[in-house]
Amino acid sequence: MCPTVLGRVETRTIILLPGAILAAIVSILTNNEGYIVLVGIYLIMGVILDIAFYPYVIRWQPPWLTFVLAAGEFVILFVIAHEIPKVGLTDINAIWLYWVVWVLAIWTKIVILPLFSLSWIENGGEFRFTGWSTSPELVPTPVSVIGAQEATSGPPPLAIEFSSVKGVPEELRNLPAPSGVRRVPLDLSGKA
Repeated sequence: MCPTVLGRVETRTIILLPGAILAAIVSILTNNEGYIVLVGIYLIMGVILDIAFYPYVIRWQPPWLTFVLAAGEFVILFVIAHEIPKVGLTDINAIWLYWVVWVLAIWTKIVILPLFSLSWIENGGEFRFTGWSTSPELVPTPVSVIGAQEATSGPPPLAIEFSSVKGVPEELRNLPAPSGVRRVPLDLSGKA
């Protein structure tokens, strides 16, 4: 996949929605807003990386690079989460939340997005409507390939050269056939 910058940001935002919903549910159930805060930091960090770093470092992204980038983003997010006191999660909770959200995001990207937009990957990861710029019914169809001026002056010289109008030159008519088989001319009655 060769995503555009806009495609990276749009795709990251959409694929993190299931993880954000899960984090919101866990935050409500545990009465700890650190889960949803961590996913928010993950989104902001990812968007910054998608805009300022990845377009300059990654020209083509093979599938195996996805996990390498996830491991790098995990380290960055883990360090950021320790510096922000609002997160307030234990290391184990932060680790399992990150990897569960990442797996949900990858499954969303691989399974769900192609169901909603078949051309998503060909559009560089962007969610856009692509269609005809002009309706095919409104495009004029050419009636003739030869223009009006050319039609009055006769066929072009190249068409005459490759046509049978000129016939076979006399010097070639009397040569023996290359296969060695002699052609017997037929008259109009069909007799030999």
